Amino acid sequence: MTQTRLFRTWLRPFAGVAALAGMLALSACGGGSGAPNNPYSPGPSVPGPISILPQSVTIYSGVPATLTISGGVPPYSAFSSNSTVLPVTQNVSGSTLLLLANGVGANTNVTIDVQDAAGDRTGTATSPSASVTVSPAPLLPSGITVLPNGDCAGTNNLCSGGTGTASVVLTGPGGAGLAGRQVRFDVVTGSYAIQTSNPSLPLASTWTVITDSNGNASVGLVVNVNAVTQIATIRATDITTGNQVTGNFTIQQVTDGSAVLSVIPTGNTTITGPTTTTCSSGADVSYYIFGGTPPYTVAASFPQSVTLSGVPVFSNGGHFDAITNGSCFTNMQFAITDATGRTIPGGASPTLSNVVGTTAPTPPPALTVSPPSVTIVAPASCVGKTFNFVPVGGTGSYSVTASPSGPVIASVPAPPTSGAVVSVSIVPSGVTTVTFVDQSSPQKTVTATITCP
Repeated sequence: MTQTRLFRTWLRPFAGVAALAGMLALSACGGGSGAPNNPYSPGPSVPGPISILPQSVTIYSGVPATLTISGGVPPYSAFSSNSTVLPVTQNVSGSTLLLLANGVGANTNVTIDVQDAAGDRTGTATSPSASVTVSPAPLLPSGITVLPNGDCAGTNNLCSGGTGTASVVLTGPGGAGLAGRQVRFDVVTGSYAIQTSNPSLPLASTWTVITDSNGNASVGLVVNVNAVTQIATIRATDITTGNQVTGNFTIQQVTDGSAVLSVIPTGNTTITGPTTTTCSSGADVSYYIFGGTPPYTVAASFPQSVTLSGVPVFSNGGHFDAITNGSCFTNMQFAITDATGRTIPGGASPTLSNVVGTTAPTPPPALTVSPPSVTIVAPASCVGKTFNFVPVGGTGSYSVTASPSGPVIASVPAPPTSGAVVSVSIVPSGVTTVTFVDQSSPQKTVTATITCP
């Protein structure tokens, strides 16, 4: 009994200490409720004002654009001051607002406001509205027009291996053409390419051109030789606004040579000579070959009458030259064959004529020689003497001979021409005749004599 009482007396101080520790722990937890009671803990964040970027922007009818929203409490709602011109989706998805304006005849100002989930709205000093100017886009009202250059008939039809042209018109308010605008053409689908002005890259899938004074823009198209029948698509884009239009055309597979191969110039090319008695010499005519499968071989129907340069032709759009040599001929044809054996039929092959001119020839000047004769009287002698003659007139250089033969004939230059000095030495006794003959047709002849004792 005494021991039990002593144990309880000894344990009592420890129980008090444990109770005090429990009270302190409970106080630290906010009285046991679990609520934080730290004076240094950060409070809840306060959202910033709503903002729209850009604050001011110009967009074009039919050309998509965007505004970016930040601040406030998402989700956002959008409102347009002129929903007829610029409708917007009221419930904005995320922070990007898509703009797509309707057509307008002149610049139109529209205000865009945004409201957040807390009811705050732009249009205040701290959250200004977005000012949008809607401008008329240079619409391409007629779309893209595709025309063939070869035998494929009809608009929007091109032949395999053939060429064509794609055109658009840029118009502004009132339908006036827009000059000096960049228009980019792109191959979307199809077995064709766009012709460029870059010699190192003559064909490409995209090319940019400038509109003319009437707002017209066009590019050349080249269809692959082995293209099958298909629907091809091309797109034209106004670089300034991004406004674009796409168009379709038909590629027809054609195996007939006259439809696949083409040459320019077509028809007959006639070259005239300088006079009524002569045909041209050295005149050069270039022929360009398109389509088919290069390389192309070329042969002339009068092969001795012209010189063909640049054959075979190794590239589509390459050329060969026919150079005249003075021969006269009419309707000379060219046999043009590609690597697969396709040949342009005779009726479609170009022809060349080289005919005399219309100007009467000018007669060449008379051929004379000075002095016409030289006489040495005895007792003088011709031994060791040199006799000089000067021929004048005629055409071209002269041939000079002596009769009887034996004298030495020298000239500067050799052969002599009009005004040159011709020297004759070692002349025998008697009469020596020196004869000068030019190159005119008919040839002209003049003589000089030397009489020695």
